[in-house]
Amino acid sequence: MPQQRAVIIYNPMSGRAGRRAEDARHMTDLLAARRIAAQAHATAGPDDATRLARQAVSDGVEMIISYGGDGTLNEVIQAMACSRAALAVWPGGTSNVVARDLAMPFAIERLAEVIATGKTRRIALGLAVGAGGRGPGAGDQQMESSVVATSLPFNESAESNLFAANRPPAPGPRPLHRYFVMMAGIGLDASIARSVNKKLKRHAGELAYWVTGVKHLFTWSAERFTITVDGQRFESTFAIIGKGKGYGGRMTITPNARLDEPLFEVYILPPQKSNLAYLRALSACMRGKPETSGATMIKGRRVEANSSHAPWVEADGEVIGPLPMTFEVVPDALTLIVP
Repeated sequence: MPQQRAVIIYNPMSGRAGRRAEDARHMTDLLAARRIAAQAHATAGPDDATRLARQAVSDGVEMIISYGGDGTLNEVIQAMACSRAALAVWPGGTSNVVARDLAMPFAIERLAEVIATGKTRRIALGLAVGAGGRGPGAGDQQMESSVVATSLPFNESAESNLFAANRPPAPGPRPLHRYFVMMAGIGLDASIARSVNKKLKRHAGELAYWVTGVKHLFTWSAERFTITVDGQRFESTFAIIGKGKGYGGRMTITPNARLDEPLFEVYILPPQKSNLAYLRALSACMRGKPETSGATMIKGRRVEANSSHAPWVEADGEVIGPLPMTFEVVPDALTLIVP
């Protein structure tokens, strides 16, 4: 049986302080014993995981292992969409929303066994498209034809288009094309993600988000936006476009979203009378009953969001830019290794 090749991309700064490099070396040894030749690469800064993943895909590596949080994972998928490579999620961040949704093991020996077994699942991805902001490999080379290439399931033409697009971008502003696995959020949670103290997050984990959220009760000014789901229009100040059911803090906001389904479940909370009312709505989500929060919950394939203000948007917990933005489903877009 031929030996498989893997690349481990790890973020040395994700989650709480830890021995990431030693963990990565241990994993390479565990995989070698299972006939998988793995190389480990540490990220050096923002979007470096995209660059490393793009190189691995270009080299024809069979699997890429993302070791870090949901932010590291989000960078990795920018280079993996519509490729042949399989993605293994190694939880090592603050919330690990995607890893928890997939029930990926946290114990390194068990995780190595799951990776070696090679059971896979093909899923759809969400794609955020905007006028500008953080695109795939921002600060690296932008994939200018990503919308065309990712509107189709994987094939040789799509692969060629993806790599042909790795050329220096034209001068001037570039549009945003950002994939996401689990969800995108507009308004309140994006504002919290944008304001969270990075140092506190590294040391206190999810508590940093709760601290920032409490501060928002006194300081946040809700910005209205319109959100249109397959032609149906709503007014909102907080919305989640769910591709999967996971959310940070063990909260459930889009419980009927499915990773392999080519649909979003969209949670749309209308404007509230006070910031305290948003806390009550989030409390319903924490109890696993988002339908009791006063929100509209609807499924759809295309979501458009516009505003006369500039509320921010996050994707998989990473702030990507302000409205206006559209969100589309890219079917049959990514192979995941699962237990």
